[in-house]
Amino acid sequence: MNGRIRAYYQLTKPGIVRGNAVHLVAGALFASMLPLMWEPLLGAVIGTSLVIASACVANNYMDRGIDAKMKRTRRRPAVTGLVAFRDAMIFAAVLGAAGFITLAFLTNPTVVLIGIIAYVLYVFAYGWAKRRTVHSTLIGAIPGALPAMAGYVAISGQADIGAWLVFLLVFIWQMPHFYAISIFRREEYHSAGLPVLGAVRPFETVRRYIVTYMVGYVVIVTLMVIYDVIGASSALLLLAGAGWWLSVATFADRTDHHRWARSVFGVSLVLTLLFLLAAGLNVFVGPPIHTLQ
Repeated sequence: MNGRIRAYYQLTKPGIVRGNAVHLVAGALFASMLPLMWEPLLGAVIGTSLVIASACVANNYMDRGIDAKMKRTRRRPAVTGLVAFRDAMIFAAVLGAAGFITLAFLTNPTVVLIGIIAYVLYVFAYGWAKRRTVHSTLIGAIPGALPAMAGYVAISGQADIGAWLVFLLVFIWQMPHFYAISIFRREEYHSAGLPVLGAVRPFETVRRYIVTYMVGYVVIVTLMVIYDVIGASSALLLLAGAGWWLSVATFADRTDHHRWARSVFGVSLVLTLLFLLAAGLNVFVGPPIHTLQ
C-alpha cells in the first residue's frame, strides 16, 4: 500500500471500525429472522463504518498531543504530520457525509440519530473527559455501544427493550475490556497524563470494578432471556463465555498484574466472537416471540 494512502487508512483507526462492525452485525442479527433483511443490514454496516472512521480521524487530530507521549501511538500520521490537518478534516467530512447519507437512504431516521449522538459523544464528550476524569471510560463506552444498538434498530425499526439490552450488554462488556488495558498500559497512560482508572487507582480496586461489571454482564444476558430477546441456546453460549471471564478475573494468579490484565483482555476478545456467534444462532433458534414477528 502506498505510504500516503496507508497514512489516511491508519487515521481511520481500522481496528476500532472493524470491532464496531462486528458488534453492529451482532445487534442486527439479534433483531432478525429468516429471510435476512440485507438492505438495512448492509446499509447500517457501511454507513456506520464510514461515520466511525470519520470520528476516528477527528479524534486522531484532537489527541495528537497525547499520542506523541505514548510509545504505541507516537508514529500515528496525526503525530508525524504525514497528513496535514486541513486534508485530514476534509477526509473526515467526506467520510462522515457519505456515512450519514448511506444511513439516511438505507436504514431509518432512528439509526441516523444514533449515529449523530455517537459521533458527538465520541469526538467531543469523550475527547474532553479522557483528559480530566477517571470515569472517562464510562463516557466513552456509550458511543462504543451505540453501533450494536444501531444494528438492532436498523432491522427492528425502533429502539425497543431489545435494542436497549443489546446496548447495555456491549456497554458493560467494554468496562472490563478497557480497564484491563489501563492496567497493562499503566506506564503509557502515566506518561501521557491521562487519569484512566488503571493508572491512578490500586490494582485491587480496579479488579473489583472489573468483576462487578462482569456480574452485570451476566445480569443483562439473563434479562435478554426474560424479555425474549434471545433464546436459551444463545444465552448459554454467552453465559459460558461470561463464566470463563469471571473465573479468570477471580482465580487467575494476580502476582503479575500485567499478565493478569492481559488474560482478562484476551477473554474479552473471545466474548466478542461469542456475541456474534450467539446472534447468528439466535436467527435460527430464537425465542418464541422472535419467530412470530
